[in-house]
Amino acid sequence: MVKPLKRMRPAQSSQRIIRYTLMALLIFTCKGANASNKISLQLAWKHQFQFAGYYAAVQKGYYHRVGLDVSIVEGGVGKFAKEEVLSGRAQYGVAGAELLLHRKDGDPFVVLAPIFQHSPSVLLVRKNSGIINIQGLIDKKVMLLPGYKDADILAAFLNEGISPDKYQRIDQSYNIEDLITKQIDAVSAYVTNEPWQMRQKGVIPLIISPMVYGVDFYSDCLFTSEKEIKHHPKRVQNFLQASLLGWEYAMDHPQEIIDLLVRRYKVNKTKAHLQYEAREMRKIMMPDLVEIGHMNPGRWQHIKQTYGKLGLIDANFSLDGFLYSPQQKPDYKQVKQIFFGALGVIALFTIGSGILFLFNRKLAAEVKERKQAQKELARQKEKAEQYLHVAMVMFVSLDVDGKVNMVNEKACAILECNKEDIIGQDWFDMFVPESVQHNVQIMFNNMINGNISGPEYFENEVITQKGEIKYIAWHNTTVKDVHGNIVGVLCSGDDLSEKRELQDQLIQSQKMESIGSLAGGIAHEFNNILTIIIINNEMNMRELPELSPARRRAKRIEVAGIRGKDVVKQLLTFSRQDSPTQQLTDMKLIVQGTMELIRSSTPANIQIQLAIAEKIYPIFGNATQINQVIINLCSNAIDAMTDKGGVLTVELLNEIVEDSVVRPQLSLKPGKYAKLIVNDNGVGMDEKTRERVFEPYYTTKPMGKGTGIGLAVVHGIIKRHKGFIDVHSQLDQGTTFTLFFPAYEGTQPVQEN
Repeated sequence: MVKPLKRMRPAQSSQRIIRYTLMALLIFTCKGANASNKISLQLAWKHQFQFAGYYAAVQKGYYHRVGLDVSIVEGGVGKFAKEEVLSGRAQYGVAGAELLLHRKDGDPFVVLAPIFQHSPSVLLVRKNSGIINIQGLIDKKVMLLPGYKDADILAAFLNEGISPDKYQRIDQSYNIEDLITKQIDAVSAYVTNEPWQMRQKGVIPLIISPMVYGVDFYSDCLFTSEKEIKHHPKRVQNFLQASLLGWEYAMDHPQEIIDLLVRRYKVNKTKAHLQYEAREMRKIMMPDLVEIGHMNPGRWQHIKQTYGKLGLIDANFSLDGFLYSPQQKPDYKQVKQIFFGALGVIALFTIGSGILFLFNRKLAAEVKERKQAQKELARQKEKAEQYLHVAMVMFVSLDVDGKVNMVNEKACAILECNKEDIIGQDWFDMFVPESVQHNVQIMFNNMINGNISGPEYFENEVITQKGEIKYIAWHNTTVKDVHGNIVGVLCSGDDLSEKRELQDQLIQSQKMESIGSLAGGIAHEFNNILTIIIINNEMNMRELPELSPARRRAKRIEVAGIRGKDVVKQLLTFSRQDSPTQQLTDMKLIVQGTMELIRSSTPANIQIQLAIAEKIYPIFGNATQINQVIINLCSNAIDAMTDKGGVLTVELLNEIVEDSVVRPQLSLKPGKYAKLIVNDNGVGMDEKTRERVFEPYYTTKPMGKGTGIGLAVVHGIIKRHKGFIDVHSQLDQGTTFTLFFPAYEGTQPVQEN
């Protein structure tokens, strides 16, 4: 393998030389223009890498060379750039896109340049809180900055139809411990800062970004006032150009600025924390793709329209004067300086070009060889990637920090996301459940540290992007560079989820089969006993006077005997020893008729909502048994809501299940189905109850309130109809039963015995 040359490409090098030379030329020509200008820049928060460009402009003398004496003032609790610039205590400030709202309110602010192309402002929740999106914050405690300082987050709430009265807004305490200790449910934060703090305290954060909800604002905008522009136009231009040059330098030399922050500004952060901040900032600044400070008027129009739709700003509000656009009379003296300076630069370039020409001739052969080597390397890499992408197992490659740098198509399919959603993400935070995260991290660290030699076999659960848990068997091996240093881990995984599911289904089927056989045998014996009791009781009743106490007692025996025969009939149905007739059946008529009966006996505090599609696939089944299924499910739902009331929703529709969709279980085959959904918002079930809900004689109802056979019978009927039943339930949130009945395809099914 040919070792790549660690040398900047000539084109890239030339572009950078030209950019810095022209910027330096501008500073040279402006030097001494306003030698005594003392000004203040008010930061949005305390000293940190977030404001790296301004520190660089001071440290490298860019402000001084244009005659500016700049004081950088840190912000903090109760000290924001808006108030400082408005009062005149500072001439320049740093704030977010909410500057537009301040402008609407009459504050004479002018945006000079947005440093962040995307806002770092996000909402943080604890990953184990169960909150996975902004809708999950309804009725929750959300800590926000005062006023419209968290405008993009407020806009995201309103964009999703969540008005301020639907969540409890708490004033920002600027203490992440409030979230960690569960005093609040969510807090506004910067993606460049607080997630690091949470991880250091052993709490995994989940990030809710306004960008997901259609709100993508500029942020950390450098701004000033109309007064400053009117009275000091040249100072504004010089300050802006020197600041942008500082940002160029800071993003090219992040470690130097980090050392400066620790040494001079006494920043209360570790270098590792500041390095994390620098990396995250690069993602939202995109300095390699977008010129630092680039401002698109159309983007501000979009921001204004977003505010307008949400009622925060009038749609006709004009942006005139809000966006900086320097308009000066020509300064001929300055032009003359630039002209002669440019001549000097051209002379330097001429000499340098001659040297570069000789140097490039020497490099020509080496570059040609390098290109050939790169071409061969690219061919080999492409071939390897083709093998990986067609592999029947998943491949995931992690760097030393646990970030994903390669995945194949099988991995994307198993993890239910696109390649773009995975690359660059922290594998452990995104895909490893918190319950096993510690053990997996230990294994990974041992491999990275060289404590494990050779491949390592490991099994653990992963969580897909859609929240589904899958069980993977891994074969892991370290990846090394040409010097033998470990630079990552390559993991190949085999999805065992389907195999485990089939094993669980087999165990459950065997369990239900054995219970069914037992129940059937008992039912037959019990039926014989009941028959004798009922017949003899009828004979006794004929000999007893109509109004005698003995006849009344005999009548109670008759009622109990009939009820006992009904239980026996249910047991026989469950054990599949009863063979009811099946025929072409209209599900729509059955559901409508059954729900009329249920309405008549439902308590007044429970509302029934019925939704039936216009046309429903016919099925081949037994109407009486399907009627029994609906009654059992609705009765259980009503019992779950009797105390507090609620809503019982019954829905009937058509469903086409395809191979390409995620099915509740493998036993649900592709095809056409009549789909019945019974939902309530009652007390719900915990996981333990949910797992045993179809077991005969298992009940959570008080003694005398239920037999525990109802749902077992429902399960047996659905199985007899070659259908499928699925249940989802959470405590205090209700229960949903979803039933699939195979549609009649024109061929009469073989009757089961």
